[in-house]
Amino acid sequence: MRDRREFLKVACQAAAFPFFGGALSRAATLVRYPYVQNLRSNRATIVWTTLEKVAGEVQFSNDRSFSRSAPARTREFTPDDTGMAFTYYRHHALLAGLAAGAEYSYRVLVEGEDLTPGDTLRFRTRGYTPFSFLAFGDSGAATPEQNQLAQLMSREDPALVLHTGDLVYPHASFDHLQKKYFDFYFELMKRVAFFPSPGNHDYDYTQATPYLTVHELPTEEVPEEDHGRYYSFDWGNVHFVALDSNVPLARAVQGTGRMLEWLDQDLARTRQFWRVVYFHHPPYSTGPNQRDPISAWVRQRVAPILDKHQIPVVLNGHEHSYQRSKPIRGGASVAAGAGTVYVTTGGGGATLYPVPANPLGAIGASAHHYLRVEVAAARLTVRAIRVDGREIDTFTLTPPPVAGADSVVNTASFSPALGAGGLVSVFGRQLCAEENQAARLPLPTQLSGVSLTLNGQRLPLFYVSATQINAQLPFGVIGSATMRLTSANGSVEVPVRISELAPAVFAGGVLRLNGTRVSAAAPAQQGEWISVYLTGMGRLRAEVAIGEAATGSPPPAVQAPVTVEFGGLRFTPSFAGLAPGLPGVYQVNWQAPYLPDGQHPLRIVAGGVPSNVVNVPVAAPES
Repeated sequence: MRDRREFLKVACQAAAFPFFGGALSRAATLVRYPYVQNLRSNRATIVWTTLEKVAGEVQFSNDRSFSRSAPARTREFTPDDTGMAFTYYRHHALLAGLAAGAEYSYRVLVEGEDLTPGDTLRFRTRGYTPFSFLAFGDSGAATPEQNQLAQLMSREDPALVLHTGDLVYPHASFDHLQKKYFDFYFELMKRVAFFPSPGNHDYDYTQATPYLTVHELPTEEVPEEDHGRYYSFDWGNVHFVALDSNVPLARAVQGTGRMLEWLDQDLARTRQFWRVVYFHHPPYSTGPNQRDPISAWVRQRVAPILDKHQIPVVLNGHEHSYQRSKPIRGGASVAAGAGTVYVTTGGGGATLYPVPANPLGAIGASAHHYLRVEVAAARLTVRAIRVDGREIDTFTLTPPPVAGADSVVNTASFSPALGAGGLVSVFGRQLCAEENQAARLPLPTQLSGVSLTLNGQRLPLFYVSATQINAQLPFGVIGSATMRLTSANGSVEVPVRISELAPAVFAGGVLRLNGTRVSAAAPAQQGEWISVYLTGMGRLRAEVAIGEAATGSPPPAVQAPVTVEFGGLRFTPSFAGLAPGLPGVYQVNWQAPYLPDGQHPLRIVAGGVPSNVVNVPVAAPES
């Protein structure tokens, strides 16, 4: 019984850590205060623990009516599970169907009784920019400095909190996690989700089993055996990636783990403007751990992937100090905006380390601190806050748009063949701070602060995002030209070549005249009228301004002669011209000939220039 009493005494000591803020509930003995986990735009998980095995629920709403309820699932933890002298019960409830960017109030009930009477519990779901988040690491030493930082952070209003590892010292047992993690940060954790990455001390107890047990973290696309060790998620226009630089990295280096392959694929998939990667072992910091072989692995195996995907900022721990690198690419310092800034935030409460001179370092300080990171569209500002509330360092990142010579393609075929008056896509990184699309015609020449010009002429924009811009080319520019993309953070120029004709059929662009799509499940009927939608068909017989919709009935036809090649047959369509209401999109109408059932190749030839080939399923009419 002594261990149980001592545990409760530490958990409830209001003098040091005002854990409960009131008397214990009669329905159950609350051991770990309710905390928010895996908070997203449409869901959240609420977790708490009690000494008794009781049924619980979470009532919640965004209008303080607590009109919705989610039942809790309960898991028993015995002394054999935890190494402690008593059994306790962990409860978690999934709150689904939430609205994005909304504040919710919640309360935890057991047998109809509120477990936290008098306390206002709330959280805010994932929204959009601007927002701020906190980050820190190497914290759980139960020092006065850890407590001071925890008190400062509890006064902040962040959207989320990142931890760069070593949640507790000397190891992350269940007991230490309670005393040196939850007891310090419960004021924040009851309203803000923590998204940690594990450090080496978190692994020192049964390969991070307690660390994995107490957290509910994203698992999408992560191999099941690695759930909770590394993961990614979006918030606003930021894609966050938490890596595990311990066992998963060692396995990946040895060829038996998939974390690095997952990292490469994850960064390739994201369309967010900002990509923030965080993990424990820093590749370029100095201090007592700078010769750590794991940091060498990070330099050799992780950093090249971050370079490949042009990651603007990486957060680390391990060195008990604050350090900011110069922009780094390929292991060397480069110009601002051309590399990754590595920030070591290892001053969360543990004993501090010195910061030796570093040729790749911009600033360093042996100081307890945390980071406040402010995201405002295409600007990201990092502030390092010490225990007295003053700033150690402040810097702002404004990465310019990045696009290469091969990044401008035909929107329909994604080939480099561009046709006058057709649609063009520009692919790259950091092109626009947000995703947006034109809402009306004529198309705007500026969208979300981004513009695109061709030889100085502004182009109408359909769609903008961090990785892709869609626009319409002018009818009158043929040959070599210069395309310039301008955003809030700068501009980039790429050379292009535009042909008079470059027909390209859109994927899924074969439809019936009634607008339904031709597919394997709904093949074209022999003798049925078909419309093919494409771009790059060149000049028209009547003038139409770019960005404008076609008018008249029928719409303007193309100047070039057009032939349909389908299933080995060649014939002239009934119409080839602009599609009504769709700038830069052309429509070719024809009647499906009588062909054997099955898939048949289709291409459109304009002025002797063939389009890409698409396969169209055909079936005989039903009798």
